[in-house]
Amino acid sequence: MARTKGYPEALEKKLRDQRYVREDSNPDFLKNVKSISRTIAHMCYQCGTCTGSCPSAPRSSYRIRNFMRRAVLGLENEALTDPDLWLCTTCYSCTDRCPRDIAPTDVIMSMRNLAFKRDIVPVNFLKTVQAIYSSGHGVPNNDVNRAAREKLGLTRDPPTTHMYPEYIKGIQTILNHYKLKANADRIVKEREG
Repeated sequence: MARTKGYPEALEKKLRDQRYVREDSNPDFLKNVKSISRTIAHMCYQCGTCTGSCPSAPRSSYRIRNFMRRAVLGLENEALTDPDLWLCTTCYSCTDRCPRDIAPTDVIMSMRNLAFKRDIVPVNFLKTVQAIYSSGHGVPNNDVNRAAREKLGLTRDPPTTHMYPEYIKGIQTILNHYKLKANADRIVKEREG
C-alpha cells in the first residue's frame, strides 16, 4: 500500500482495515444471519426503503434498517437484545420493495431464531406458542367471533384446527420435535414464577 503523505501511521493502519469492527462486533453474526435467512444481508447499502415501507415504523420505534446495519457490522448483542426485534409483523413489505432484492424480513426472522436460542424472547410470543400447541391457533376462536362469522353467512368455525381438531396432534408433534413448547413453558415459568 502506498504511504499516506503527512498522516500518522495509525491512520495508515486503519485504512488497511477493510471491515469496520468494534470491540463488541462478532464477525460470525453476519454469517449466521445469512445462513439462516438465505439472503444477501451484506449487500444492504442502507437506502432506507425497508424502513420507509414498513407499516410498523410510523407507529413504533421499529427501524428495520438498524437491524440490517447491525447484521452487517456484527453487532449481535445489540441486535438480539433490542426489544424492537419483535415488532416486525412479517408483512414482507420491505422485502417486496428492496432495490437490492434482499429479504430484510428473513433477516429479522433469523435474528429472532438466534435470540430464541439464547432465551431472549418476549413472554407474549411464548404464550402464543402455548396457545398454538393447545388449539392450533395463536388467537383461538371465541363465541364473539363465531357469532360474527354466522352473521356473515360463514361456518361458526373456520376450516382450520377449529373445524378439524384431529390435526392438532400433528402441530404438537412439530412443536415437540423442535422443543418449542418445552422451551416456552420453561422460560414463561422462569419469568413469571
